[in-house]
Amino acid sequence: MSCAWPDDPRAKLFNDQVHGYIKVNGLCMSFMDTPQFQRLRNLKQLGTLYYIFPGASHNRFEHSLGVSFLSGEAVERFRLQQPELELTHREAQLLSAAGLLHDVGHGPFSHVFEHEFIPRVATARGYGNVETISYSHEYMSQRMIEYMVDDNCIEVEKDDLRFIQQLIIGAKKIHQGSRVDAHGFLYEIVANGRNSIDVDKFDYLARDMLNLFGLRKVFDFSRLTMFNRVIGNEICYHESVNLDIYDMFQQRYQMHKQIYNHRKSKAVEFMICDAMLLADKELEIYTATQSPQEFQFLTDHILHSIEASKTDALASARALLKRMRHRELYEFIDEYLVPSDLTDRIPLFNATELATITSLDGVALNPDDIIVSDGRLNYNFRNRNPVDNVSFFASRDLDSKFYIPKEKVSLLFPEKFEERIIRVYSRNKSPKVHAAIQHAFHSYIRQFKTTLSPPSLSS
Repeated sequence: MSCAWPDDPRAKLFNDQVHGYIKVNGLCMSFMDTPQFQRLRNLKQLGTLYYIFPGASHNRFEHSLGVSFLSGEAVERFRLQQPELELTHREAQLLSAAGLLHDVGHGPFSHVFEHEFIPRVATARGYGNVETISYSHEYMSQRMIEYMVDDNCIEVEKDDLRFIQQLIIGAKKIHQGSRVDAHGFLYEIVANGRNSIDVDKFDYLARDMLNLFGLRKVFDFSRLTMFNRVIGNEICYHESVNLDIYDMFQQRYQMHKQIYNHRKSKAVEFMICDAMLLADKELEIYTATQSPQEFQFLTDHILHSIEASKTDALASARALLKRMRHRELYEFIDEYLVPSDLTDRIPLFNATELATITSLDGVALNPDDIIVSDGRLNYNFRNRNPVDNVSFFASRDLDSKFYIPKEKVSLLFPEKFEERIIRVYSRNKSPKVHAAIQHAFHSYIRQFKTTLSPPSLSS
């Protein structure tokens, strides 16, 4: 919707599902009305979860609009409530742009592409190891933004463009000594490396819950955005919202535990990843990550490109996707929640190691039939409590910040802030192979604790 803003004639108004009517400034519209940003309409926000939850149909396009809105609102609120910070309207616009563009570097099915496909294709094709390959969605976002500016002749100062790029990765140290050094807290708005409380998280939790469940569920980020202020170049929170912060991290953990890492969704992930690997040489999927010009055409529609192909080179990939469409998914075999005393004792292992374990009933295991998924769930701060890095203030003194230990808030908070879960899947449809894989998995785990009871089989 177009509206008349004399100070920003290019600005437009949008009705957002989560935030209601939001204003998008002219600078953001310059980025938004480009093929590179419109591409986000074809990237599912929750990747393969749409195959499990019909409501998970929202895309990174609308999420990016939401993050843009919240980013600009945060700066405007600080600007009006704390004039001593000397924030400018331009900084609010740049924060909005950073929020808008923070996800333009995502590939097909988002995190599936980055965390499943890229490491496997790097190993399979000899492109390098996980540490040396040059793709991450944050890194690709930097390159895509530069390409967007050049390809669409967007008028933006070089310093402003660099500022936008660094806001996306929260790289505060890079700007030490520059014009924004005094406003280092701005780097905590889009991607907060200090304690992981940022508007990206506010939007995706609210948007995912609304689409998946049709309601806002428990977490309401508005209290956190209202009860904060800048003290000592850091975004601090009123002591009354301490519990809300823990609630946010708990909600995120529960979403990862119950939804984002759903067993069936992971099976679909593995099948899509396998299909893209089979199609990589023919479609040059990985090669496209080396060029923003080519990457802009990589979307979730890659599956349709494979399915519509006629070449023999893609026959195996087509067959696998057809199996997926018939919902003949890879079989979930078992999982093991690793006790804290074994977390560092059980090493990472692969399908080849499981396949060498004595088989069950004479079934010889093929490593290609086995998928081992070793993941960790936490409060978004590895094994640490992110609230330990949050500073608070009280109404009696708005200029002083302090730390609140979790024991002062509640005795029911977790002692551990990270858990490790090992899952195994089977590409093979045979029930005998399933039983043999489970037997091998149990045998491997028992090596580390003789009194260990076997992981329970889940259907």
